[in-house]
Amino acid sequence: MNRRTTLITISFVFASVAAAVAQDPVKAAPQSYKLQFENDLVKVLRVHYAARSKVPIHDHSRSPAAYVYLSDSGPINFKHAGWEHPVLTRPAVKAGSFRLSPTRFDNETHEAENPGDLASSFLRIEFKYLPVAKTRVLGRFPREQLTAGTLSKVHFDNEQVRVTRHVVPSGRELKFPGTPEPALLAILFAGAPTEGRKAEYEPGQTIWIDSGKERTIRNDTGAAIEFLKFDLKK
Repeated sequence: MNRRTTLITISFVFASVAAAVAQDPVKAAPQSYKLQFENDLVKVLRVHYAARSKVPIHDHSRSPAAYVYLSDSGPINFKHAGWEHPVLTRPAVKAGSFRLSPTRFDNETHEAENPGDLASSFLRIEFKYLPVAKTRVLGRFPREQLTAGTLSKVHFDNEQVRVTRHVVPSGRELKFPGTPEPALLAILFAGAPTEGRKAEYEPGQTIWIDSGKERTIRNDTGAAIEFLKFDLKK
């Protein structure tokens, strides 16, 4: 057996073993992945990679996804089973930014490593309703400080999904009328509640809005509430 044949055989064995062992990230790496919300349209995973940590091998669905970053973080390495160039590195990210990915990988089986001193916390929002082969959600979107008097900005909009950043100043409220499109809100930043009150909104919290339902976000804290609204165009 020559060297090339040996390498191919080893790669095949590694991929086969990885596929057999890999599983739902919530089960394979419960310290890093928590199922936060799921229905027929979306699945939300709350993800936390501790500093200097390694996350065991696990699977992800092929569904298109949004990654909503809740903390500043350095680069994260992902090692994929069965790939010719198995290591992909996610660049450093800032809290309040997000990324849209069409995913589509036939084999989204990987390990993760956070080599830095900063933990990485984010939401993985899987769009279960979007067709894998025909999805056109793509891009990296940094957090933008909205100018005075501007309380919302559309970052992405096509026939499949719209993503809007909203800011609700202290003492104000924002009302969303009922629309044919269901929506998911992802809270990015929220102030501490006033004394004697329970926090109604927290960073990383997600809120589902059914089609036709109204929703009001009232800010009774001393700082602005900032969030992303994903309108799902079914």
